[in-house]
This record gives sequence, structure tokens and C-alpha cells, in this order.
Amino acid sequence: MQIVYGFDINGVKYLVMDVNEALMNGESVRSISAYKNGIGADRVMFMDLENSSVIAIYNSKGKNVVPDLNDFQVAGAISNGAHHREYHVTDYYMSTVAVEKELKKTA
Repeated sequence: MQIVYGFDINGVKYLVMDVNEALMNGESVRSISAYKNGIGADRVMFMDLENSSVIAIYNSKGKNVVPDLNDFQVAGAISNGAHHREYHVTDYYMSTVAVEKELKKTA
């Protein structure tokens, strides 16, 4: 079981996940941020919650993005223990949305 925090700021829905529990790639982020089959979010932020540091931020299309002011405000709020929603996500669900990267052989 993993806890995913939800936070809304300036009309943008965030999912904040602990990178120690789940490190995901762009395709997996797109799956979990989908409103139809996923949890639903405009941005997904991976943080090291123990050290209150942001590791990566993705948009809903699975693209890594440069942080903006909203991202810093969300990170600060999460670091201080504030959130609007809390999702308890099962390991099974995470396994259905997680897409492993293929290893490429090099000559």
C-alpha cells in the first residue's frame, strides 16, 4: 500500500508521491494521472518525503517539466504536512499502471 497525496492550487490538480516507494517513468505517470482509468491529475510530483526535496515533476502527458511557482508552493505545503486529499493505493493497482523500461543491449 502506498499513500499518494492530492493537492489543488490555482486550478491545477497535483498528485504527490514518495519517490522512495515508487519511481515511475513517463508512460506510467500518464496512466496514473488519467482521469478515466487513473487517479486523475494535471501534474505528478515525486518527492523524497523524508528529506522534503522534489525529485521530478511530470505533466499529465508523462513529460518531465521544469518546476514553476505552483510546484514550489505544493512542495512546501506537502513538506509541512498539508494536503487536500489522501489516496491509499494498493500494490496491485500500482503494478497495473507501472510500465517498466526496456533494457537495451549495447554492442
